This record gives sequence, structure tokens and C-alpha cells, in this order.
Amino acid sequence: MSVITIPKPLRLILGEEATDSLVTVINNVDQEGRKDLATKADIQLVRAEIQQVKTELKAENQLLRWMIGFIFAGVASLVLKTFFIG
Repeated sequence: MSVITIPKPLRLILGEEATDSLVTVINNVDQEGRKDLATKADIQLVRAEIQQVKTELKAENQLLRWMIGFIFAGVASLVLKTFFIG
């Protein structure tokens, strides 16, 4: 938590009660702003979720490769049968 110092001329103009109120308002704004900041735990959670999604995408990519391979083999067998065999 940072320390807020109000310059003497401003304290004289505002008065002690207004100066204390101003410091309270500034501290509340600072605390509200800090609530939205990401912590190390938040960042680690996001990294874990990204790793999980990455793993799932690799599995789906592998399945897609097998499917494309089978389709290609089927098309190749039809082309070979049509033009070269038979």
C-alpha cells in the first residue's frame, strides 16, 4: 500500500477533515483498482487451461490426420482401379 502525502498548501486550503476524506477516497480507488489485477495464481490457472486445450487439440489433430489418410487411401484405390486395373 502506498503512502499518500498531501502538500501543506493543499491541506491549509481543504482543512484537516477534507484532507482526510480525500486520502480515504484515494485509498478506496487504489484498493478497487487492485482487485482487478491478475495474481500469480490466476496466471498459473490460465496456463494450466491453455495446456489442457493444447493437449485436446493435439488429440483431435491426430484423429483428423488418420481420417484424411483413410480418405486419401480410398480415393487412391478408386483411381488405381479405374485407370490401371481392370
